Amino acid sequence: MTTGNKILAALLVLQVAVLVVVFWPRSSDADAGKLFPGLEAVNVTAVTISDSEGRSIRLARTPFGCVLPEADDYPCEEDRLPDFLTRVEDITKTSLVAETKASHSRLKVAEDDFERLIELDTAEGERHRLYLGTSPRTGSGHVRADGQDRVYLAPSLSAAVSPVEASFWVDPGYLNVNSDHVVSFMQDNPQGTFRLEKNDEQGWVIAGEEEDRTLDQEKVSSLVGKLASLRLSRPLGKEELETYGLVSPVSKVTIVTQAGDGNGEETVIRIGAKFEGEAAFVVKSSKSPYYVLAAEAVVADFIEQGLESLLVSEDGSKAESST
Repeated sequence: MTTGNKILAALLVLQVAVLVVVFWPRSSDADAGKLFPGLEAVNVTAVTISDSEGRSIRLARTPFGCVLPEADDYPCEEDRLPDFLTRVEDITKTSLVAETKASHSRLKVAEDDFERLIELDTAEGERHRLYLGTSPRTGSGHVRADGQDRVYLAPSLSAAVSPVEASFWVDPGYLNVNSDHVVSFMQDNPQGTFRLEKNDEQGWVIAGEEEDRTLDQEKVSSLVGKLASLRLSRPLGKEELETYGLVSPVSKVTIVTQAGDGNGEETVIRIGAKFEGEAAFVVKSSKSPYYVLAAEAVVADFIEQGLESLLVSEDGSKAESST
């Protein structure tokens, strides 16, 4: 190799080394420490998470746990908020990714271009603002504290664990009933009204039925199971609005459960209007003070199916579902 080639090779190696130093997340001993010094998860009283499309969710801490204030304090999943706050509290300045404002849009941590804006209110009256951006690897995210130019890598915080959808933060099971305990199922919708009863000898039968019609036991069990584990997409609150359409619901389903003590318990589910702008319907259970939204796919069978869809035809074939 000639002297000139050796010099060029050395320069190339030097260029690569400079690029690695500039763009690789690196330890900054001078700035090592917490991104939010003094922040303790136990002192956070409320969290607001927003995305760049204008959607947001607010979580508040009460003596009874985390709630959604905008849904009349609908309770959160017990561990969701503490886990999230620990992830934020643990962010350090160890992995510095960028130092200038020019990098903010590229890393999605700019004031007008971000994946998430996280605001934390504390018992001391402080508010911490954090911009969460792109995720260079699974489970991690680029972060920037408001008012600072430096961007760091948070190893355990990403948009995936910071959603603005309520369904992530609450128990999605709106109605949790043991389907094996359901002994009566009555449905009233545009297709008609019918009531089914379950007994030990025949399984599900049509109540008061004099005709010789046979129920598809598998399909009935599936329908009962769907209702018994009805899932919400988000809670609305405790107040019934006229727009919910529950005065004259599109479907009303009543189930009776019977546990080992032999006592029966009735639960009524009303399905109201389709919610404007969302593929979901308003739902209200007699066992809950809260009105919720349930995805159209979750409640479609209770709106569109009638008794005929649950029957085995005279030739022994099963009826086609209306959905």
